[in-house]
Amino acid sequence: MAFVSVYKPNTAYPVMFINSLLYRHVAGNDSTASGIGDSCVRPRPPRELFCASAGELGLAGEGPGLMFAVFERGAWRPVQAYIEPENVTFLLVPLLTKNGTDVSKAAARGKLPPPVLRNETVVCFEAAPGRPAVSPPAPGLLIVAEKGGAKYHVFVARAEDVENPANFTLALSDKAEGRKPDKVELVDRRPPRGGKKGQPEADAQSVSRLSYWAAFKLYKTSTQLAAGQCASTVFDVPDGTSQVAVVLTGGTTPGTYQYTIYNTFNPSQRWSGTVYVLQGSAQTVAAWLSSGRAQYYVQICNRNSQTAAVYTSVLLKAQNQQYFRNDVIRTPRLYIYTYLPTYCSAGLCPRNTVVYQNSYFAIPGFYVDAASYIFLNIYVKVPKAAATSNPVVVYWGGIPVATLYGYDSGNSKVYSGEVVVPDSYLMHLLPTYGQGGVISIGPFIIYANAAYEVEVKAAVRRPQELAPAGDSRVYNTYVRRFRDSFLFLDKRAFIADLDFISGTGYGHFVISTKPIKDIGTSAFSYVRFYVKFYDEYMNPVYVVGDGALPVYPSSGWDDLLGKIPIISLILQIYDLIKSSIDALKKAVPGFPIISYITSAMDAYVRASEASVKAERVDPYTLRITLYTGWYNNPLTAWIIASPVGLPYYFAVTGIEYFVIEPYFPWITVFRLDKPALPYTSYGYVEYMTNTTYFPYRTLTCGVQEAGDFRPELCDYAYYR
Repeated sequence: MAFVSVYKPNTAYPVMFINSLLYRHVAGNDSTASGIGDSCVRPRPPRELFCASAGELGLAGEGPGLMFAVFERGAWRPVQAYIEPENVTFLLVPLLTKNGTDVSKAAARGKLPPPVLRNETVVCFEAAPGRPAVSPPAPGLLIVAEKGGAKYHVFVARAEDVENPANFTLALSDKAEGRKPDKVELVDRRPPRGGKKGQPEADAQSVSRLSYWAAFKLYKTSTQLAAGQCASTVFDVPDGTSQVAVVLTGGTTPGTYQYTIYNTFNPSQRWSGTVYVLQGSAQTVAAWLSSGRAQYYVQICNRNSQTAAVYTSVLLKAQNQQYFRNDVIRTPRLYIYTYLPTYCSAGLCPRNTVVYQNSYFAIPGFYVDAASYIFLNIYVKVPKAAATSNPVVVYWGGIPVATLYGYDSGNSKVYSGEVVVPDSYLMHLLPTYGQGGVISIGPFIIYANAAYEVEVKAAVRRPQELAPAGDSRVYNTYVRRFRDSFLFLDKRAFIADLDFISGTGYGHFVISTKPIKDIGTSAFSYVRFYVKFYDEYMNPVYVVGDGALPVYPSSGWDDLLGKIPIISLILQIYDLIKSSIDALKKAVPGFPIISYITSAMDAYVRASEASVKAERVDPYTLRITLYTGWYNNPLTAWIIASPVGLPYYFAVTGIEYFVIEPYFPWITVFRLDKPALPYTSYGYVEYMTNTTYFPYRTLTCGVQEAGDFRPELCDYAYYR
């Protein structure tokens, strides 16, 4: 059986040497606890991988969401692991919705791990000598591989069964080379398939204790470094932090980097070492740090022989008191016809021609940076002949986050359901803003001239800011209270966001568009958001529907937007996300990564042809309507909200949209009287009161700013 294939990183280092040193030994973390620093950090000798079929390893029938660890030097640590990918076709949904578009123009080739590991699927992994002396950190499968009389072990767990992902590595979808074991012994402690059941309660408290993951960029260490050059910065993490890591994300030039990190409150807590970034890596953890509130100094040095791009983020998990926020990202129900020009011969025309095997519908626009929970609601309807797999798998970027089983509906098969993304996946999604923000569903066989339906919603329960609401330092400043994102993918391709920004005594809506790059247009489209405010008992509050200001093209940091700082607050994080997505797009092969447009023409050019209107449609409902005009670049408008009294909560209770060319009537995506969690954007107003915040607007701006920042701007000059 041919089961060993070759993986060749694009670096000057020998393959196995890089493989053995991608993850630093856990002694670095042990030294943190004892405060003895670098003296305990010793490089491990190069170690080869083992490769065998999933059938031989007892992994046939498992999903691709597997995490690997080994026990070595008294502790469990992450190791490298690879699952052999399959060739797939991604069908970009925004292109499929256009009438008369050849389906081939929506197709992109790529690779994904198989939905279910087959007997012959190759799995490669690093293993440690001997057997573990301590119980594994999750239920799973212990594999003991014997080679030349020596025994080596690796531990495998399903991602949904892992509570502490810092001990594990999520298997990558890639090929690798390694030795075939002489014999394999299995110790199986896996729970029944299906993982943890149940979902978190959808509370509506203004302040609650949230456990969450969050990620933010380190601006000063995300830069170009010449050979031997270093960059440094400091960052803060809040009370209740249980895990924190410095991560090099996609776009970082493959090669070698040295890091030095220490706690400025306790300099004896110190981490240093070398980290190796491989070609195609979406992210590489440099070091896991201590728990608890802290301020860290971090230095990253380029140890390559050429100039390197570096993208650095902080990833953390915390639990503390937070103001409740629930964001929603949604598509409309999309009706797709896979048009293919029909060529007839002698009066005979082919029907139901197979176009693509092993295909996935790909929907862009699902960007996240912080989450307590992520809920996904999926609906896909396909002809029965297209349904080749049951279940189908939902991938976020290259990560398999859910499986869905189908049921028959006439001549069709429907896959639908609601799932919670496993907590152990969040650390892989957040530093990369959802690995490029594309959700893919499949596999299917796609037939020409056939009808399909797709709809995806994501609800993200999350903190408003990074730190506890009761932080001792007070900053009455702007905070993003919620975001509702509508993916306008029906004959057009752009994201329409509605943000609510407020501080003490003021509140503003900002409505904006981000056209999706290289896919479509935003011209001649209308979108409406319906918003209601509520008191502390969830009774609706009267609202005044005036104060809409002009629409402006989003053109970066020009003089016009400098006069409208509340818009700049929104636009800055757009640019930050886009730069990260574009870097990932250049660095990570396999799955589609689609960015959006943030650069535009001169800010004054024809902006008047777009319009925004804020009007009261009943005593309690504000309707915000944006018309894009002919404009195909980003647009942004600022709306002053005027609720009567002191509302506690607000929510988006409806979305409608309308496209002029081709003509379609107004389409209602949803309408509600009151919030229905989790798929209603929902936030706590918290204005006209004295409030306390984390000293840095980390999640509002996507990075941390020094304490003397202007409250209405995210300003590069003040980044830590």
